[in-house]
Amino acid sequence: MTLFNKKFLSKQQIINSLKENYHIVLLFLIMLVSLFFNLFNISQYGYGNEYYAAAIKSMSENFKNFFFVSFDPAGMLSIDKPPLGFWIQTLSVLIFGYNGFAMLLPQALASTASCLMMYILVSKHFGKISGLISAFVFSITPAVVVASRNNTVDMQLVFVLLISIYFLFKSIEKDSPKYLYIAGILIGLGFNIKMLQAYMYMPALCITYLIFAKGRFMKKLFNGIIASIIMLCISFSWAILVDLYPSENRPYVGSSTSNSVMELIIDHNGVERISGTSTKINSSKPNNKNINSDDNNPNFNSGGHAPKDKHNLANSNNNISTNNSINPQPNNAPPNSLEVNSSIKNSSGGRDSISTPSILRLWSNELYGQISWLIIFCIFTMLSFVKKFRKNDLSIENSTLTFWILNFFTMFIFFSFAGYFHRYYLCMFAPSISALFGIGFVKMLNDFKLNNSLKSFLLPLAFFCTNMIQLRYIDNYSILTEILFLFCLALSLIALIPICINYLNSNKYCIFWGALFLMSALIVCPLYWALTPVKYVPSNFVKPYAGPELASDNSNKKNSSSNNSLQDYLVKNYKEGSFLVTSQSTSDVDSFIINTGLPAYAYGGFSGSDKSLTLDKLKKYISDGKITYFLVSNRSNNSDIINYVKENATLIDPSEYESNSSNKSLYLF
Repeated sequence: MTLFNKKFLSKQQIINSLKENYHIVLLFLIMLVSLFFNLFNISQYGYGNEYYAAAIKSMSENFKNFFFVSFDPAGMLSIDKPPLGFWIQTLSVLIFGYNGFAMLLPQALASTASCLMMYILVSKHFGKISGLISAFVFSITPAVVVASRNNTVDMQLVFVLLISIYFLFKSIEKDSPKYLYIAGILIGLGFNIKMLQAYMYMPALCITYLIFAKGRFMKKLFNGIIASIIMLCISFSWAILVDLYPSENRPYVGSSTSNSVMELIIDHNGVERISGTSTKINSSKPNNKNINSDDNNPNFNSGGHAPKDKHNLANSNNNISTNNSINPQPNNAPPNSLEVNSSIKNSSGGRDSISTPSILRLWSNELYGQISWLIIFCIFTMLSFVKKFRKNDLSIENSTLTFWILNFFTMFIFFSFAGYFHRYYLCMFAPSISALFGIGFVKMLNDFKLNNSLKSFLLPLAFFCTNMIQLRYIDNYSILTEILFLFCLALSLIALIPICINYLNSNKYCIFWGALFLMSALIVCPLYWALTPVKYVPSNFVKPYAGPELASDNSNKKNSSSNNSLQDYLVKNYKEGSFLVTSQSTSDVDSFIINTGLPAYAYGGFSGSDKSLTLDKLKKYISDGKITYFLVSNRSNNSDIINYVKENATLIDPSEYESNSSNKSLYLF
């Protein structure tokens, strides 16, 4: 019996151990929840965004394609993103084989690891409960789930930036600049994942360090300059290497007009995102689909899943912007789509719309469901700490809180007024919302327990304001009015009962059950929205989003049977040393690269406007036998190249490749 007791813990010891380490158990469960949201049913997603999937196929072929992130196996054109995130995806493919799961896995793991980082960042200074709440809220944020289930690399960036925040806090706490330098290194690596998007946390990082780090201001400024130099050196290392490399011996830089990575950084991945307009001159683009056209609006009569009306929650009378903006990126949409409208600043509720820039944009139909469920609660969190900030407290706890508040407003301002972004970019906003919600919920709950000051009313007030806006939003969805609306309303009413009882007679059980139901009522809506991309397979992997509309979204599915017959014909007639086919846009050839691994040349890149091919080059490639088959879609513009093809090549009868489609024409030189 003595031996038995030495080997095995008693029942009471196990209970005590669980009580002491409850946070580890709950954190483990939260990470399992995150993995579920990120990976369940992921095989149904196929290759995800085929533009990037084709690039991964090409990058896995040889080191040159790998280094230059080439879109096609022949190394003619690179994708419009920096390399690090796609290097990681390529390594995953080399380990697990070329399949959709291998490409999506790095983002899923980065998202789950980010949940762990959220717990670490929040719990250290605000307690384990706050950390657990923050991690859980992060894991069920719809924009996070969407980005985690796609082969865009945003979640890899978020993970790297969260680690950099950890080292910022450590630099302030330990009064050691070496940790600040490590943070600079990590942000530089983040730049090589998503370029200028990695700098979105910089304002909060810099201000927090300059205010809260110990020592004289000039010393802190000097340390900041050194860290910035390190960051910039790492940030631009790959870009400089590519631009210095002889352009004739590397792929053309996709989405640039001057074949320069620096232009890509400043223009396509910089100015276009902020202002919504391009600095490119004479950029001839194909006739892409209008992302705000009526064809792209939710199907309001399809299963009752889409909003009952198209009005903007923030402003039902928003005018459609008619300012000239960049053409939206291709949607992998059916080629017979409408001609592009230059406006991307439309508030009319299209699936790709991001609403009109304004202070209320994040409460619009298009964006609210992706990220904004708890923004109002976060504002009440800041109000609950007003007295603490009045004390001019320079503690590490205050520095942490200050960072999250500054980062919150940075993200809020950017996404409220930026000219153009995809909705999954909103995952960048998730850490600050999750942190402030976790910190604020526990803080206001503790104030509520005191029941002897005005601050005790903050939690019920924060709950009421947040919950009312949530209910107002889901009331836009007819089927949800009957199910989710009533369920959320019931939870809200149940939560109010112990809260009211507590005001009459303070009771720890009332507080516990009130907090539990209150929390449940606040997270049930974002939880449901986060489940939609798990339950329904999106038809558009270029611009993914979460929401009940996914149940009836069939707007952007390719005609696979037509593509397969054309692919079989091209492979059958393929000649070694030539391109399988040449076309203007990557969306015309990406599936051919994925399925065959043969070189297909999309000379216009992702948007169709790249200048990688001139008429003289075309003639040379034809005479050299590199270009034989040329695919012209109805989205192609009437450029010199297209006109030359139509005038000098032979049109192949569609019946030869068993196609009845009038959307694409195949020519032979």
